[in-house]
Formats: sequence, structure tokens, C-alpha cells
Amino acid sequence: MVSFLTTLILALIIFVPACYLSSKILFRTSEQAKDNYVEFVKELVDFAKDAPLGARKSIILIMDEATAIVYFEQNKQEVIVNVDARFDYSDFTIHLQKPGQCSDAQNCLCLIRKANFDVTAIDDVTVTGLMGKIVVIPQRVICTDLDFNLEVETCSIGKPEAVNSYVCSNGFMIERHLTDEASVAAASYYELPRRTVLYFSKFEDTVRLEGDYGGSESS
Repeated sequence: MVSFLTTLILALIIFVPACYLSSKILFRTSEQAKDNYVEFVKELVDFAKDAPLGARKSIILIMDEATAIVYFEQNKQEVIVNVDARFDYSDFTIHLQKPGQCSDAQNCLCLIRKANFDVTAIDDVTVTGLMGKIVVIPQRVICTDLDFNLEVETCSIGKPEAVNSYVCSNGFMIERHLTDEASVAAASYYELPRRTVLYFSKFEDTVRLEGDYGGSESS
């Protein structure tokens, strides 16, 4: 009995601090990505305001898993991503709903930190070519209205995994496993590392984002 209690106490001494340390690391990781996004937006706004035409600048983007950066064009209520999957009858669409924090009259950039999903399967996939539709309903977000246009060189940012391309409309999405838990259809995606380099390029009234990784087609 004494031996059992001794073993139990030793296990608790090892296990409890380990759990505490793990939770602290996870919390710090999430805060790091949030703080990086805030700095990313600040750098973006300053670049749009002060950089000369033709200027180019790099920035490191840090993203947690199950998150996305989404740009909504003004007066658009959702961003639609058409996913061209690598396998037959596996294509699907992602519909990202515009958060209430965004103004309809301006462009808006958001970090979606947590979302709910409404998944609809397509009855006759052989006719439509689509496996299903994933509606992303943001729950925890950080949004900023922008008085300039933002675009991406390609919506297919990342290393392709069972996917040919993303084609975005009404804005764009840069995501890191956002819809993994929503549907098996989401097995076709672009793998983005936790840290990646993006580039700003200045055009008149527009800033373009480019990544080190890219897919085969532009949006």
C-alpha cells in the first residue's frame, strides 16, 4: 500500500507540472500568433500609406493551426473559395461569412481564430462535380477596416496536399488547416508552415501579397 501511494505521489509530481507547462506553452503560442497578426496589420497599413509605388517589403507571418486570415472586399458578405481537388468528384467550396466587426462600406481584413462550420453534402456529386459546401461562421476574430485594396498574387498559398488550386472570389483566404475538422472533403488543402514569409508590393490604391509558396493557378 505504501509503495502504491509513493508511486502515485511521484506520478502526480511529474504529471501535474508537465500539464501546466504544456498549457502555458499552448497559451503563449496562441498569443504569439495574435500579436504577430496585429503587427502584420500595422506594417501593412503603414506600407500602404507611406511606401512609394513599386516598393516591396517582406514580413514573417505566424499562424496557429485551425486559423485563417481572410480579406473581404467592400459590400461583399462572404468570401468564396472553390477548391479544385486532385481526385475526381472531390471538389468542394468554402464560404467564409463576413464578421459583424467589419464595415460593409470598406474592405476588411480579419484573423479568424475560432469558427463553427455548417457542412452540406451534395446529393449527386457526379453531376455537379462537387462533394460539398463548407460554410465558415467566425466565432473569435480580430478585424480591421482598410481604406485601400488588398490582393494576392495567388489564392493557392502553401504546399499543395491532394489539391490542384484554390480560386477565391469577393476577397481571399490564407489559411492553416482551418476546415480540417469540418469535413473529410477538407483533406485537399495547402500546407502552410507556422512561420512563412510574405511580401508586400505597392501599386496605386492596392497592396499585393505574395508568398514563398504557391499553387498552380492564380485567383
